[in-house]
Amino acid sequence: MINLLISCLLWGLGFQPRPAETSSGFGSDQLTPTRERNKVEAAVRIFSSLLFLLAIVAQFPAVEFDFLTAPHFHLLAAASAVWGVQMIFRPSVPMDSTAISTALWSFAGYFPYFLLGNLSPFFDKDPTNLYTLIGQGGAVGMLAAYGLFRDIRRETCAEKTVSSSKKTS
Repeated sequence: MINLLISCLLWGLGFQPRPAETSSGFGSDQLTPTRERNKVEAAVRIFSSLLFLLAIVAQFPAVEFDFLTAPHFHLLAAASAVWGVQMIFRPSVPMDSTAISTALWSFAGYFPYFLLGNLSPFFDKDPTNLYTLIGQGGAVGMLAAYGLFRDIRRETCAEKTVSSSKKTS
């Protein structure tokens, strides 16, 4: 389980294992080009990774990190909120694999609670933690869908202008 947690943390920070060689000579990295993360996405990943580590440490019985799951503080939802604000106010950022993986990694702070079965902060104290998690998942999903449709519309409009300019020349 420690290997899984460390692998998740390294993936969240952007380290990925080398893909296995394929018989065709093309790996998945060559088929789908990815872009570099911008500064906000990098900050969201680092913040989510810190929340991930704090949530792991909070699982030990001798440690009290109540601020992570304080009902009216919602620190675990902060990374997703920052990602969402960026996707709304910067439409130039494409909704690609980099943006979607950043959105998924923004949930990293919740992962140790669910993996280790310590769900008491989400049910015992106040149900607003659970409502925040459900709302956060819905908002991230809607923003991802909006971004995908926005990018598809942008591509189809670009193709139409290219094809119309070819017809006139």
